[in-house]
Amino acid sequence: MIQTKHLRHVCVVGNIGSGKSTLARLLAQAIPNSVAILENFDDNPFLKWYVADLPRWAFTNAVRYFYDYVRVYTELPTGRTYEYYFIDAGGATNRFVYGRYLREEKIMTPEESDFYELLCRIIQRAYAYPDPDAYIFLQSVPEKCFDRMLARGWDYQKDNLRLDYLRQIDKYHRAFQREIHAQDIPALDLDSDTLDFTSQEGCAETVRRVREFMNLA
Repeated sequence: MIQTKHLRHVCVVGNIGSGKSTLARLLAQAIPNSVAILENFDDNPFLKWYVADLPRWAFTNAVRYFYDYVRVYTELPTGRTYEYYFIDAGGATNRFVYGRYLREEKIMTPEESDFYELLCRIIQRAYAYPDPDAYIFLQSVPEKCFDRMLARGWDYQKDNLRLDYLRQIDKYHRAFQREIHAQDIPALDLDSDTLDFTSQEGCAETVRRVREFMNLA
């Protein structure tokens, strides 16, 4: 369905290894006056501890993750405004996929989860971090995501994350996807198992679909 609303902040949502960063970069290169807001958690000391001991570090890591999404966005060049922002995962994914996973799987306590939500809202208001105007959902089976995750060789992931974790997270991604569609928020579903973002043909088809979705000539 063609959208009439101007879709400026587009959040790319998908499991670990589904191709979020690759897609965000591709769209920023293909669509004029665009920027990719990529994940950058090099300064997060809690991430490696979290994947090794989820209950101990879930709350601290979740808050730091949300803050880092906001930080990366606010560190864009001062005075430069882009027409389109393609956001790799972003704060919405942190809150409505991983935050819910941590609460519903009882990895965070209800009290920790409530405080995490409060802190996210405070951080978002303080930095004027925008809600997404639209979503692109990357669909990929957990087995393929797991293979891609291992292939890129990030030590903290390959040493600690198991296929069962990606299968659990996949359920929460799909639940969030259904929720967004039910609310009639602009959303595009792409299958990254069949669309090859690394081939010329796959890139062209992906960009065509996104441009159509965003009502770009």
